Amino acid sequence: MTKRQFLVLAVGIFAVSWAGPLIRLADEASFLFVAAARLALASPVMLLLALYRRNQRTIVIPSRQTLLMILSGVALAAHFGFWVASISHTSIMASVALVAMSPLFAALGEWIFLSYRPSKAVFIGILISAVGAAGLAWSDFGAGAIYGDLLAIVGAILASVYLLLGRYTRQRIDLTAYGAIVYAVGASVLAVVLLIVGVNWTNYLLETYVFILFLALIPQLIGHNAINYSLGYAPAAVVALAILGEPVGSALIAALLFEEIPSVIEACFGCVILLGVGIGVRGAEITKS
Repeated sequence: MTKRQFLVLAVGIFAVSWAGPLIRLADEASFLFVAAARLALASPVMLLLALYRRNQRTIVIPSRQTLLMILSGVALAAHFGFWVASISHTSIMASVALVAMSPLFAALGEWIFLSYRPSKAVFIGILISAVGAAGLAWSDFGAGAIYGDLLAIVGAILASVYLLLGRYTRQRIDLTAYGAIVYAVGASVLAVVLLIVGVNWTNYLLETYVFILFLALIPQLIGHNAINYSLGYAPAAVVALAILGEPVGSALIAALLFEEIPSVIEACFGCVILLGVGIGVRGAEITKS
């Protein structure tokens, strides 16, 4: 990764750190509606960008890549469904920390399916950060939030699938075309689930819709696009490792917005996460250009 690519990834991590707090602010709405609306608002924007890019140059998408992007969209929809549900049953820090353990699954999947073996530094960084993330989640178990924690773990597995598919596809497909298809598929899957379950789409407070709009703008369009951009240049394990900085950012934002102040133990585990991220990302061979 170049310094510019690393900066894009860092901006993406800061942006996705707003997801947990914004979902909490929109807690009046069904978690399925929040997840679906987030993608439904983002997908038209990506479609317009893809059409603009198509006018600038020819974008060719092989059928195999189309299938993989559809699967990626399904994985993203399922990830959002489980993760957003977890936030209603556990603390923001524990939920985000458990979901951020996806590097373990991503590294294993990348090793098995993409024949990429993480460097020693990346592997050590993943282990250190995983210990910190597990510690954050463990500190919340006493609050009777195990159900929410389990939902978050399932979300982590699905997030790793999304990242692995994105890593393989983004090396071959333009970012805007990738985002347009994946977000549209994810929104469609969640919309079908909404119709089946019979979730309310309307009659929420205006501020709830505003928070969902910000959720689509900041964590989705800025955050996820920055992450998807990075997947075109860095292994999924490295990108997923950097995402481990999200729970720390979310905790700081939650402290400011909700006075959800981390305990001393949680703060220590947060520092462990950042240490692991620093070791692993530095081991990804960042260059000057």
